[in-house]
Amino acid sequence: MKSQLSRNALAIARRHRAVPSLARAQSTTSDPSSSSWTPALPAGTSRAYDEALSYLTSYQSRSLARLESLRKLPSSPESSAEIDRLEVEAYVNDPATRRTFRETDGRGHMDKSVMRHLAEQRWKRQGGLDLLMQRVHQLNVVPDLLPDLPSACPLTLSTTSTSTSASAVEPGSIQSSSVLASPPRLTLQLFDHPSTSSPEGQFTLLVVDPDSPSPETQSFGQRVHYAKVDIPLSVLSGEIDLFDQSLGKEVLSWEPPAPAQGSGKHRYVFLVLRQTSSAPTREGFDLRSYLSSEGRSAADVVGITLVRSQWTKDDEQHISDTYRNFRGVEAPVYGKPPKEMKYGYPLSAKAVQAEEIRREAWDNAVAELESVVGEPRV
Repeated sequence: MKSQLSRNALAIARRHRAVPSLARAQSTTSDPSSSSWTPALPAGTSRAYDEALSYLTSYQSRSLARLESLRKLPSSPESSAEIDRLEVEAYVNDPATRRTFRETDGRGHMDKSVMRHLAEQRWKRQGGLDLLMQRVHQLNVVPDLLPDLPSACPLTLSTTSTSTSASAVEPGSIQSSSVLASPPRLTLQLFDHPSTSSPEGQFTLLVVDPDSPSPETQSFGQRVHYAKVDIPLSVLSGEIDLFDQSLGKEVLSWEPPAPAQGSGKHRYVFLVLRQTSSAPTREGFDLRSYLSSEGRSAADVVGITLVRSQWTKDDEQHISDTYRNFRGVEAPVYGKPPKEMKYGYPLSAKAVQAEEIRREAWDNAVAELESVVGEPRV
């Protein structure tokens, strides 16, 4: 009896050894694994382990059979979506696929739907999306720039001093403005193909400062520090720098962030949205109005991130040079406005009453003086 169980376990393990090779034999163009896989336990060591591998093999075989039959049907958006779903279903628990993703983070394999699925799950489950949404709402990008933000793909920003993805700039962090004297590195990983017949879509990149002081209106406005259109992107573009000069059409060149003294912290928001037809203006910009005029909405924002910066003594020379070279003026210095200007004049009903008392006292004093002198006081 014991030898019979051992033979059964060995047979099960042998069947399992075909898990990666079975996938390659049935669908060589869709197999996301790049090499053979060795089980963690030798055959016959654990019957439960061998049974689990056998189940994965049979489940994958059934999924691949359904996938092959679906590929023989006429192509349509519905069938393409179903093919992607079945590819994920067939390979998401494949040990070789899992190992490849652990080793590469999916880089070089994003043409496989299962790799995009795993990357998206990691982006959501390991807190990347949660951190981004927290900063976008905590720092009032919503609602100052956008009414809402349904979701977003990873838009990763790194400066010249942190050029690797492991040292990517955290969304909402405070950066020295001099670090952004040159455009940073910016990459976007899409998880889904654009909803067109082409695997590529056209996108627009904007960098907006919603905290640009406006002395004329005694308030803050939006200033565009960079704009580029006609950027071709696909699920395979995750390693491409969006600031690359050979990519897309630049309509507003890079203007380095230069937060003026006394103007507080500035938010510099980087947005990638589905293609727009008209170029934005650098000054007097309003993102909501711009999206509305282009027939777009917050749902068309596919990637977003931001950094903050403020005036410091160390950056004083950089900020002065930026104002002089890019705006043609000297860097302004702002101070705290009077309460009457900040909150509106008069401040309250009590302030109105106090002002009326002062005016009445002044008028009485003038009248008394005129009666003594005998002529109106001019």
